[in-house]
Amino acid sequence: MASANAVSIWPEIREKIERQTTPQQFATWFRNLALEEVTDSKVVFSVPSRFHRDWIVTYYREHVERAVAEVLGSPRPIHLDVVPRDPAEAAPPRRPARSAAGPGEGVAAPTARATPPPAGAPRVAADLPLTEGFDFESFVVGGCNQLAAAAGHCLAQSAACDFELLLVVGGPGLGKTHLLQAIARAAMAQRPQRSVAYVRAENFVHDFMQVMGTGDAGKSTASTQFRDKWRRLDFVCFDDLHLLAGKLGTQQELLHTLNAWHDRGTRVVFAANGAPGDNLNLDPGLLARISGAFRVNLRMPDLDTRRELVLSKSKARAETLPEDVVSFLAELPASTVRELEGALTGVVAGSRLTGTPLTLRSARLALQDDTLLQRPASSPDRILKAVCLRFEVTVADLCSPRRPQALSFARQCGMYLLRERTELSLSEIGALLGGRDHTTILHGIRKVEESIAVDSRVRDHLARLRQLLER
Repeated sequence: MASANAVSIWPEIREKIERQTTPQQFATWFRNLALEEVTDSKVVFSVPSRFHRDWIVTYYREHVERAVAEVLGSPRPIHLDVVPRDPAEAAPPRRPARSAAGPGEGVAAPTARATPPPAGAPRVAADLPLTEGFDFESFVVGGCNQLAAAAGHCLAQSAACDFELLLVVGGPGLGKTHLLQAIARAAMAQRPQRSVAYVRAENFVHDFMQVMGTGDAGKSTASTQFRDKWRRLDFVCFDDLHLLAGKLGTQQELLHTLNAWHDRGTRVVFAANGAPGDNLNLDPGLLARISGAFRVNLRMPDLDTRRELVLSKSKARAETLPEDVVSFLAELPASTVRELEGALTGVVAGSRLTGTPLTLRSARLALQDDTLLQRPASSPDRILKAVCLRFEVTVADLCSPRRPQALSFARQCGMYLLRERTELSLSEIGALLGGRDHTTILHGIRKVEESIAVDSRVRDHLARLRQLLER
């Protein structure tokens, strides 16, 4: 229970924090913050989860410290304790349902229910259970995914959000499924009386094909049951959207379902394999509808994030790794989180099966036949050599002030890959490429990112460069 002193000054501190943040930031990260204790040596707050604590400490610590100093008259150390609590019952406002679709719009959606399903109704529509441990508590946040994590956490809250449709795009093995299941768990905690679903594209395809395979006599009933199951959801995490590529009939049905979700005020998170800017090979109608989503990309984790991943995954296995083993695993040229986890599994299993202590030597022996140890690391020199080989230029050309179109494009591809595959800062990349300013490097990287979305030739060049780096 909060002390009397804390209770009396908390409203003023809360107000000062609110003035320093946007309404959405405050609703997402500070709505459940509480002041527990104030002493001469510290100020103690409580938050509902470790994810809240880590995010506030990383991104908003100065806001809280400034508010405390202004109210108390002097700065004091702040501490955040994790104290799980019941979520607020408030739910986001819901839109009125629009009228049924016309004859040319396929199967019409029924009028959306204005009230939530009765207590005890199933909140997960999929037959697929959520994977144990796939929650925000175990989701390691770094520069590669912090925007995606923040957006998903914001959408899962019952408070108002600037967007209702989120698209998470990234390559295989970068944490999309973990993030979507974490969002679904958080949404269920925030909305105990709402229908929340985590589904994979194959579930939707299966249900739709079941309807299409039903005889004429039962098709009307099957269609109604399909719509009742899918269109009356309040929160949907839809994984593997890319698997609908080429399935035009299913994509059309998803488009109608998405329209029904929009009318109902349903919050939706899609995840798909792809690179930044990919159009996912979807039907233009569905792609146009999804283009209004807030799109976030998952990228390769940097070295610091890989270290945190190794520590988090080893902790989940109740295994304490020596510092040199952590560094060894984090520095492996793994291209996905799955590869990194696979290497950790091999190292831990090797130690346990042989009964030998887990050391750097035993870790190397456990992975001696693993392709990760045989894969060359993407050093800056290797990246520049690959660019030179692909575009038939020299390193001196890349570093020169010359700017013919072909050379500029090759140089920008080098900037993009150096940023993607190394720990170099923009300034360090600029120094490597003839002393260019960091703003020039940022412009070049953004130019490539924009081209990826519209030009298949750019995507092909990058794919072939990555193949060269994997040799």
